[in-house]
Amino acid sequence: MRFTERTDIAVKILIHLSLLKGEKISIDDLVERYIGHRSQVVAAVQELRKAGMIASIPGRRGGIWINKPPETIFLAEVVRMFETDFCLVKCFSDPSSCSIFHCCKFKEVLEVALDQFFGPLETTSIADLVKDLDDNVLQQTAQAC
Repeated sequence: MRFTERTDIAVKILIHLSLLKGEKISIDDLVERYIGHRSQVVAAVQELRKAGMIASIPGRRGGIWINKPPETIFLAEVVRMFETDFCLVKCFSDPSSCSIFHCCKFKEVLEVALDQFFGPLETTSIADLVKDLDDNVLQQTAQAC
């Protein structure tokens, strides 16, 4: 299993905005800080805004900022928002495609594995990802660009 680039970008945006502690930043500044390609950043920002995780003001003096406390944004929510397919095998979405669906143990193992995969994502917030970082991390990131 591999996440899409947009999921990765969305998490990076949330981490970056969390480090900014409510300050605005432009999309162009995020792109310059190697968050991702501009079109992917814009698309992720739109989805995060729709979900209420971030807020924005358009225009020259506009920008985006985190809109929810980082401790209330869990990775599982972000992943489910951007990833659309967790059907690890065809029978997850189409049981009639498998002649042994009713007795198959493989699908049961995969269901358990998927649940275990999401376990840490359900309990890890954006705040958890940045809690041990000091304020210098953001400054170092900005200077590297």
